[in-house]
This record gives sequence, structure tokens and C-alpha cells, in this order.
Amino acid sequence: MVPDSNPIRPDVWAAFRGCRLWSGASDAAVEQLARRARVREVSRGETLAIEGETAESFGLVVSGRLRVYHLGADGKQLTFEVVEAGAPYAAVAALAGSRYPANVEAATDGTIATVPASALFDLLADEPEVAKGFVSDLARRVVNFTSVVQTLSLDVPSRVARYLFQRSLAAGRPTSQGLELDLGMKKGELAMALGTVPETLSRAFAKLREDGIAEVHGSTVTILDVRALAALGSGYDDE
Repeated sequence: MVPDSNPIRPDVWAAFRGCRLWSGASDAAVEQLARRARVREVSRGETLAIEGETAESFGLVVSGRLRVYHLGADGKQLTFEVVEAGAPYAAVAALAGSRYPANVEAATDGTIATVPASALFDLLADEPEVAKGFVSDLARRVVNFTSVVQTLSLDVPSRVARYLFQRSLAAGRPTSQGLELDLGMKKGELAMALGTVPETLSRAFAKLREDGIAEVHGSTVTILDVRALAALGSGYDDE
């Protein structure tokens, strides 16, 4: 990174340099992007983008987590994704010059960096090969949102099973009791992510326990029958 009399904060530089969206860019290009950012601290529950508003900038999570969600006319919230540290949000909307397709709020206290959309266009003009990263990220998001739509076509127990099975692939730990994993988020957040309410989520967990598929103790889940969990989460019956 090029020395400067006003150096970029180490945590901000780490987030920008590690962002997958422009992973192929040079240090100098990433530095220029970071220097155009407005860095600020945010509090849990703070709104960072409102669905339908013009997307004039995009953001990068330096620390903490954000939640991207849709608020229905009936007041129900549907979480599309949770954005972790080092990941961008609203970049596609900013590039398209369109409106934010969803609401974004801070899921925890943290730090974000907001960058004007013009900075992305300057980066692409200076280093066109970075566009490959943008295409890959856009493709990944299409796959993720397709998964969200598929999940919502299932009943709640199947939605829960699909989530647990997918999470077990990434974070499952073999134990003498079964495959153990943590939920990855609070139960209230998980309920919103699955398009339901905490009470219905609790009944789904109880059903999994009654069927001998999984047990939930606090934020820890023990998968007792991985095959049955996968079958339930697929929405198909083997019989």
C-alpha cells in the first residue's frame, strides 16, 4: 500500500483489500477506493438503506453484521441475506443506477464504509479485469436468491430442515451424539430469514425432535438423522 500522511485505518484497509468484489484489483486501486469511503460506526437496528430509494452509493462491512430484508405490506419481514465483515452490500444497485431492492439494517453494532457509485466506475475504468469479480458476485447472488424463492415454496418444517442441512455442510462437527452445529444466528433472526415467526419456528424444531431428526438446545443443534433432514429439506418424498 502506498504510504500517505493520513494512513487508512488497518481494519478498513483489511476489509477493502479482502473484499471478493474487486479481489483482482491492485493495491493502489483498492487504496484509491478506500480513500473515497466515508467510514462510520453504526448501532444495532440502525437503517442503512431503504427499499425503493435511489442507490447513489454502496457499502462495505468493516466489522459487525448487516441484514438485508423485505418488509411486506402485512408487516412481516423476510431476510434475504446476512452480510458479514469484508462483504459489500447494495453494490449491484449502485452500479445499475437503480433503487435499493431491499432494506438494509445493522444486525449488530459495527463499522461500515460507504462509497459513491462513481468510485466503482472509476475502478472498472482503471482496471477492467476487475469486472470478472463483479460478474461472479452477481451470479452468486442470483443463485442465492433462487434458493430463497425455493425455500419459501416449502412448508416451515422443510424450510428449517433445508437451512440446517445447508449449514451442517459448512459448520457441522461430528460428535458421539450426531452432527453438531450452532444456528448461526438468534432464533428470532432465523425466523425472519425463513419467512415465519418465532412461535412457528419453535413448533418446527419440536417436530424435528419428535421425528428423531434433530434436537435443539439453545443455539446448538444436534443432527441425529442427516439423511432424513436432507430429504425433508428437499421438499420431496422418497416414497
